[in-house]
Amino acid sequence: MTIQPGPQKSSCNAGEFSPDLYGKIGLKDYYNAAKNFKNCEPVPQSGLRLAPGTAYVDDARSRTVRHFTLPVDPDLSYTLIFSVGNVDIYRSDRVKVASLAIAEITSALLPELTFYGEAATVGIFHDDLKTIRLVRDGADDTVWTKDDWPYDKIPEIDLGGTYSKTSDKWEVFIRWSDTGVQPAFVFTVDGESTAALQLDTTIASGDWAALATDIKNALEALPSLGTTISVTQAAKAGGQEFVITFGGDLSGAEYDLTAECVNSSSVSALAYHTQVGETAGEPLISASKGWFAGMALAQDRAIYFGPKARKAAINMSRTGEYFDLNIEAQGNDAARLEALRTQTSERILAVMEAHYVLAWTDKGLWFASNRTIKQDEPLNWVKTGKNGITANVPPADLDGQVVFVGGKKSSDNPEDTGQALYSAEYDDVRTRWSDQPESLLSSHLVEKIDDGALQDKILKNDASRWWLKRTDGRLLCCLRILSQKILALVEWYAAEAGEVTGISVDGQNQVWLTVDRGGILTHEVMEEQEKNLFQGAIRGSTDLAGEFSGLDIWEGKTVYARADGYILGPFTVVDGAIDLQDPYDDVIAGLWQPPLWEGLPYYKITPQDEIIERPGRVHSVTLNVIDTESIAVGANARPAKDVSLLTAND
Repeated sequence: MTIQPGPQKSSCNAGEFSPDLYGKIGLKDYYNAAKNFKNCEPVPQSGLRLAPGTAYVDDARSRTVRHFTLPVDPDLSYTLIFSVGNVDIYRSDRVKVASLAIAEITSALLPELTFYGEAATVGIFHDDLKTIRLVRDGADDTVWTKDDWPYDKIPEIDLGGTYSKTSDKWEVFIRWSDTGVQPAFVFTVDGESTAALQLDTTIASGDWAALATDIKNALEALPSLGTTISVTQAAKAGGQEFVITFGGDLSGAEYDLTAECVNSSSVSALAYHTQVGETAGEPLISASKGWFAGMALAQDRAIYFGPKARKAAINMSRTGEYFDLNIEAQGNDAARLEALRTQTSERILAVMEAHYVLAWTDKGLWFASNRTIKQDEPLNWVKTGKNGITANVPPADLDGQVVFVGGKKSSDNPEDTGQALYSAEYDDVRTRWSDQPESLLSSHLVEKIDDGALQDKILKNDASRWWLKRTDGRLLCCLRILSQKILALVEWYAAEAGEVTGISVDGQNQVWLTVDRGGILTHEVMEEQEKNLFQGAIRGSTDLAGEFSGLDIWEGKTVYARADGYILGPFTVVDGAIDLQDPYDDVIAGLWQPPLWEGLPYYKITPQDEIIERPGRVHSVTLNVIDTESIAVGANARPAKDVSLLTAND
């Protein structure tokens, strides 16, 4: 019998495939994918390596948390972990520096909080929460103060109430150097001009009161105006004065009026504003109308979005002055108030600066086509994608491409959110952003996504990791290399059937997790496999008898240890300690979650390119391993067995 070799497993670039693709060998990525890709990650264009372990940092206050990172400088950041009524603050060296009580954070608000932070200031946003500011003391980071976000000059607009109105008022002063002229005047309001209105006789004997009546009638006849204009006339030293008031239905708005004499150079008409028409309005945000849903930064402006009273509105601060929202100021650096549309049911959920200012709603992607934001140029908002973003999962820049999680809750299934990954890229030819799905091959993993954090490329990786948390506590890792068309989705399992309930990446690129393992609540930080193979690991040394203590959090659990380079275990933790028999100076002990990689079924292809649907039998496996201490291999649906990695030459 001739043994025919099967296809060579050359890479794991495609990550974990959905079960409905197991027999689709016509897919070009079929043999680069896997049934199971748990606690290991692909090496681009190669095999796989162990996923990171975690180090224990502290006991968690609650299972329900939201994480946020305050970057300070390249060597310092703080991770803020919010729970109902509290925030715990950890420095990037994993030391807890402070805890604050924040009674305003309720269980209803916590899941939808958004944050912004820079240097020493953190903003806490929700459209039902008066924006909170936390400020770090630069001289003593154990001191943090809480107060209100210091908004300055909040815009007052019409939110549908009944407001006082001021009539717009102009005065027109007419002077002459020749009384024998019979002048004619043209009045223009907001670009609409009257016919020429002529004085009945010469200036010396003319009826100016009759001209005032003619002006009133002519203005009220303009297409955009109405019959509530008053015009009064009075003689004034050196000429005649007309007072034009836009009252009644026209009150509360500002008009632009000009006047000119069109038939004589010896007569002049000067129009000037004496009272600006306006409607009082009310503040865009307030205790009665709600607050901003979030904040981002673009072109050195604070971009406040999603106010409860106008969910599709954006209030941009003055350049470099993040609290100044004065839209009445002049100049290109002045604050602005924008809306995607005058009337829309959409709600802005995220804003990001990427070539242009992007805004995601629950129903689509918009971008402002203006290259720069200027006070005297209206922003042109263009709806460029139909895929809305999932609330509270921020978009990310992954390998030069904007990526986001799409999907929203439905009435049939309130947890049916975060259903797909999308990428958005600017198309110079079509002059628009195009979004497209990216996770079709791993759709079984991408569902119920409710949080995410981007970990930048580390030294041994060729790609950044986009960590995505699901509502059921499962944690996904997405790796993307755009130039090689690699998108791999894999899963990170918490040991002891744990659930990840909170995630963030700090300023030093450390991934922070909150994990619930059957009621044992912990804060942990990921560490690469070269440093730590275990989860919830604790470092230290044994006593002279070989006892390693400090494991109280894992009382009764099975743990392993690496001691001076040797893997020891398993041990059961009793009274917070394990007995290693001999003394060791350098010990790390924690929970062990074995990784699992399972390839897709192999099928035989005949020389005529016919596919034999009966799965082929794997008769032998060649593995290339580096820095591996133990491995178990199974094939043909049989259990995995330990394979010795020792040879006579070792």
